[in-house]
Amino acid sequence: MQKAKMGIRWLTVLLVILGFSVMLLPGQTKAASVQSSVEKLERDVKQLEKTIHATTLDKPYNLYNQTKKSYSQAQKEVAQLKDGSVKRHYIQRIDSAYRTIQKAAYYISAIEGGERLIVLKLRIDHALSSGDVYTVYSSYPPFMNQLKKTETLVQKVSDPTVQKKMMETFLRSAEITKQRVFFPINIMFAFDRIIEAYDQDDIEKAERLLALCEKWLSNVKDVNVKKELSYYLEDLKAPKVLDVQ
Repeated sequence: MQKAKMGIRWLTVLLVILGFSVMLLPGQTKAASVQSSVEKLERDVKQLEKTIHATTLDKPYNLYNQTKKSYSQAQKEVAQLKDGSVKRHYIQRIDSAYRTIQKAAYYISAIEGGERLIVLKLRIDHALSSGDVYTVYSSYPPFMNQLKKTETLVQKVSDPTVQKKMMETFLRSAEITKQRVFFPINIMFAFDRIIEAYDQDDIEKAERLLALCEKWLSNVKDVNVKKELSYYLEDLKAPKVLDVQ
């Protein structure tokens, strides 16, 4: 009888222990899942960090999207934790990961902006060489707008060495084109003002602008553009001649 009672007591103790184990199991499983998700995020971030500090200027789209996905998963699981101190610990780790993701976003945006800038720059360069003044005129505003955008984006890149590489690759070559197109585009803008002056019968203003265009024309280095602008300049002088007659 005594042995039977002892057996029942031990069975009761085992059942209680088993009950506690069953209660703790979901929490332990959840903690393990969170740890695994955060560690995966940190592995992705480490690889992403290495990529955005390279001066090859490659756009790591796949790795960036993968890291964002890992971040979202880890953030979701950490949000479900109950233990405040453990939760704060994981939040600090995923917040650190997010800062790297943000740096990567700036890095990628700067390269994309630089590539768009180069496309516009090459379009203007070709137009200047071929004497296509219409393309020069239409491409200049978006080129200047993209130049300003790219300057802002490059300034947000965190790594000074990478930032310098972007300036050399994108901005400096664009600045050369900006200087090259300075006189041709200002002459074309002046043409618009000359036509406006004629429409307003302001011959004096038109003559001042014509004289200014002739002065600027001597500074145009691209032969074909210079030739085209000379033709237009002569045409714009015609209303003045007719007015004198």
